[in-house]
Amino acid sequence: MHRYFLTIILFTQMTFSRQIPVEYYVSMPEPAKHMLHVKIKISNIPSYKKNIELKMPAWRSGRYFIFDFAGGVQEFSAYNSKSKKLNYQKTDKLTWIIEKPSNEITVEYKVFADDLNSRTRSLDEQHAFINNTAVFMFVPLFYSKPLTVKVEPFSGWHVTTGMENFNNDPFTFYAPDYDYFADCPMEIGTQTDFEFDVRGYRHKISFFGEANYDKERLIKDFTTIIEKNFDFWGTVPYKHYTFIVHCTPQSGGGTEHINSTVVGVKPNAFETAQGYESFLRLISHEFFHTWNVKQLKPAGLTPYDWTKENYTSELWIAEGATSYYDGLMLVRTGQMSVESFYKEITNGVNDERRRPGNLVQPVAESSFDAWIKFWKRSGNSYNSESDYYSKGSYVCLVLDLEIRNSSKNKYSLDDVFRYMLKKFPLDVKGYTNDDFRKACEKFAGKNLKQFFADYVFGVKPIEWEKYLSYAGLELEHSDSVITPVVGLFCSKNGDKIIVQDVIENSSALKAGLQKGDEIIALDGNRLSYEEAEKRIKELKTGDRVKVTVFRNNKISDFIISLEEIKLFNYSLKRPDNTTKLQDKIYNSWLGLKN
Repeated sequence: MHRYFLTIILFTQMTFSRQIPVEYYVSMPEPAKHMLHVKIKISNIPSYKKNIELKMPAWRSGRYFIFDFAGGVQEFSAYNSKSKKLNYQKTDKLTWIIEKPSNEITVEYKVFADDLNSRTRSLDEQHAFINNTAVFMFVPLFYSKPLTVKVEPFSGWHVTTGMENFNNDPFTFYAPDYDYFADCPMEIGTQTDFEFDVRGYRHKISFFGEANYDKERLIKDFTTIIEKNFDFWGTVPYKHYTFIVHCTPQSGGGTEHINSTVVGVKPNAFETAQGYESFLRLISHEFFHTWNVKQLKPAGLTPYDWTKENYTSELWIAEGATSYYDGLMLVRTGQMSVESFYKEITNGVNDERRRPGNLVQPVAESSFDAWIKFWKRSGNSYNSESDYYSKGSYVCLVLDLEIRNSSKNKYSLDDVFRYMLKKFPLDVKGYTNDDFRKACEKFAGKNLKQFFADYVFGVKPIEWEKYLSYAGLELEHSDSVITPVVGLFCSKNGDKIIVQDVIENSSALKAGLQKGDEIIALDGNRLSYEEAEKRIKELKTGDRVKVTVFRNNKISDFIISLEEIKLFNYSLKRPDNTTKLQDKIYNSWLGLKN
């Protein structure tokens, strides 16, 4: 009897294996050269096919930006089942067409991998990271068919990924189609993996790099975030989930995937309360995406087309709402204080009211133009563009309070997202702004066309005082004369001070400073970034400072005359004379006890 069942299992696996038309192989024999060796075995090619096409994706999930993945491909070749070399043609930068294929062919090429910070592809002596769209071409003929990938890691390395093992081989993995494969990155090296269970679901944290983190504390805090999301959404869309953490001095940011995420954090983040809270907020953000984006998707991203821009005006919902909830969820779990959340709100008010671009570009347009503007910052970006992440989060915050107030706190934006998830599951066409507005109206019990016209499709400044009052919060301000603000945003690049943005109508813009200028001296004195910052803060209205910059291989001097700049400083308070409805909204919004 046991033999009988074993025979059935082996026969099923062998039959299933023959149904897989695309098998990927990747090796890394010399990590220091940053070169990944790729082989693709394609079988079951119909006899009538005169050629077979392969395409290299142009972007990756979570970053709405066209990369040059194909530019890193070299030494492409193709062979038939008898190892005879086949002719091929490149018809554009993404497409290779192999002529006169047989029933089975093998394609080989190499990929230069040296870009960890973009979370695309990286290989060195320490580890490899592979976002599959950055490394593996797809076969359009078999795009929706199952596939496998076999990893041949460098000596002593292991593989961490959200994919399932195939045939119990720890280095071979299975995906039901290329879209799923594209959403399952792989960490390959000596990373530290530790697993934990949350309500019967397996979870794994995988750490590359070194930091003074507390394993048990991470498991406890991650579990808290996971459970809060389970309760929020009411459903779990995965069997197991993997957190891949890159911990290096240059790391930062994160990318969501179908049942995993890749986040970057600096080692010193675990040494301070503020750094650790920021790390948890990043985890909260990416994990919320497991539902909002990876399951509930805008129509423009359904289905993905990896060869070109996928335009959508709904990123203010996909990313902005996630940016709103990442902090709010931590308040509800007690991992962020209410006072810190107040500060987040007042910082948002300052940003929304001070950024010139918010009066120029609607947040829906910021979403649509993500491919051509957001990830390609210019010297005019701050002045002419809004930000679908931050401005989107502000719109979602006041929209949430509007729904709560209009429904007498019966419903909220939480209900909208749960409703949207059921109405627009992953296997149907995604939603539009109009769909989202109608869902909001359903729970608000009122027409919201004007709200969307003002804040989503228009550039009307947000009426913060009005919406915050629904939760019994008062937005106070005091006039402040802020002389150190000369209109420059600078970054520290090693020992260099680089101008990133110059604000419209500022002293710096009037003086002639530009994005990309390297500031090398103030009043003839060479200063470090910290010293220059301190010097600027000591200046007073009417002072003049000579700024020496290096631009286009030339040294130039500019005179900045510091003008008086009046800005509001905002703070939030909750008075004693709040109404019962305000109290109910406030407590349910922040997850506090009545």
